[in-house]
Amino acid sequence: MAMVCAFLMVLVVMSYSSTCCLGCDLPHTHNLRNKRAFTLLAQMRRLSPVSCLKDRKDFGFPQEKVDAQHIQKAQAISVLQDLTQQVLTLFTSKESSAAWNATLLDSFCNDLHQQLSDLKVCLMEQVGMQESPLTQEDSLLAVREYFHRITVYLREKKHSLCAWEVVRAEIWRALSSSTKLVAKLREEK
Repeated sequence: MAMVCAFLMVLVVMSYSSTCCLGCDLPHTHNLRNKRAFTLLAQMRRLSPVSCLKDRKDFGFPQEKVDAQHIQKAQAISVLQDLTQQVLTLFTSKESSAAWNATLLDSFCNDLHQQLSDLKVCLMEQVGMQESPLTQEDSLLAVREYFHRITVYLREKKHSLCAWEVVRAEIWRALSSSTKLVAKLREEK
């Protein structure tokens, strides 16, 4: 009986340590959805990036504001949730639906929506956690300003296919950063 109890205790500690650094329990399916979102985003490419070189732009991704070294663990989920929400809002716009294959776009947005649901559950679990509101607000503001620059760019380019291709590549970069943030936070124990 003591051996069974000790084994169960080890399992509890192992499962807690794999997710405690995030302050919540993201389901394993979150990672699978994230990988699928990357695959769909790659499949959505309609133009060669070379043909859109003249439209390239540096949107100033706020890397330091979403980097595991610069963001507190308790703030990470909030920033990830906001980043995912901004991507979802961008790709569910009327203009976006005209630029992409409808099936791929729907699947991509569904995966983002499910990831967003996972992150919202984590935010609810964190309600009682202490965090520095100023730093979190700085990170959230930086993410929102970044997406504002993307939106303005798309408007200036009249939502052209090349502009959307540039944005698709940029969103790949943003989602890669969010994936790295989750991985780094999970490594910390």
